[in-house]
Amino acid sequence: MNTRTMKTRTAPAMDRVNQPTLRAAVLLYVYFAAMAAGMVELSLAAGYLAGVGSSTAGMVAAGVATLAAGLAFLAWSLWGLHRNALVLARYALPALAVAAAAHVAVMAAGVTTQRSLDVSHFAALGLTLMALAGAGWLRRQHKTNDGGAHGQPRTGRLLAAAFGAAVVVASVATPGLAASMAGQHAVPHGEHGQAPTGENGQGSNPALDPGHHH
Repeated sequence: MNTRTMKTRTAPAMDRVNQPTLRAAVLLYVYFAAMAAGMVELSLAAGYLAGVGSSTAGMVAAGVATLAAGLAFLAWSLWGLHRNALVLARYALPALAVAAAAHVAVMAAGVTTQRSLDVSHFAALGLTLMALAGAGWLRRQHKTNDGGAHGQPRTGRLLAAAFGAAVVVASVATPGLAASMAGQHAVPHGEHGQAPTGENGQGSNPALDPGHHH
């Protein structure tokens, strides 16, 4: 038996080992991105429904649309993680594409009228495209010889992939959440439990009052 024959026979075996791990890692990546996109969508909805000009019909419509998208993304990601499979792919991929197009339209309008880029919409767009790309890849993949049904992902590699996916998703989602109205009104972690600030913007601690002298 020559070397070429041995490589040909061992290649399918390696695919059966590696493919389940790769598919499971991409699946986690997709749902992590969709979950983060849902949270950014909800923060955008809060800005539309409770921010300046929220009483106008356009803002209400935008708020309802982003609220529905955020809840849908969260529900889809949680259900998919529970099922450990790409669920409702026929509907999820077009929905992700529509959401991405909507974010592009909003950002283009903002750049045209206000000469500024909305960071929250930019983050939501990035997360949506990440989920869309991963879900599209999973849907296009052909089954391996055993269909991937009997293969088990390698725990160590899957944990490393899950950690990497979480870091990548968080690096995109965090600026988007911070730039939203909810993020701008959030209390910094270091200020929880501190005394309220006075009129001069400083705390009520007398030692911090520049007009207080012993």
